[in-house]
Amino acid sequence: MNVPKNTEPLKKHCENHEKCMQMIQAVLDGSATEQEIISFKANMGVCLPCIEGHDLQKSIKEALQQKIEKKCCPESTLSNIRQKLGIASALLVFAAVQITIFKVLLES
Repeated sequence: MNVPKNTEPLKKHCENHEKCMQMIQAVLDGSATEQEIISFKANMGVCLPCIEGHDLQKSIKEALQQKIEKKCCPESTLSNIRQKLGIASALLVFAAVQITIFKVLLES
């Protein structure tokens, strides 16, 4: 990651280490908001533990991506999932209708 140049010495201890590690994960997996990324980049310029944590997590993610063999899910599995989701959706609609009927009967 391009870390902005800082004229002050880097912090050797991170007061928010757990939160920063969560933010590093969000940045690396793309789920961080633009504002979170801006805040993260500002912190990365002054905090050595965060810089090291980011570099380590990024390296691990890249190594894992190289080791993972990407395969398509078999069509039979997709069909099975779709069928089960369809049944579950139908049951939810049925339950919602029953609840509505029950509420109407209670109000009468």
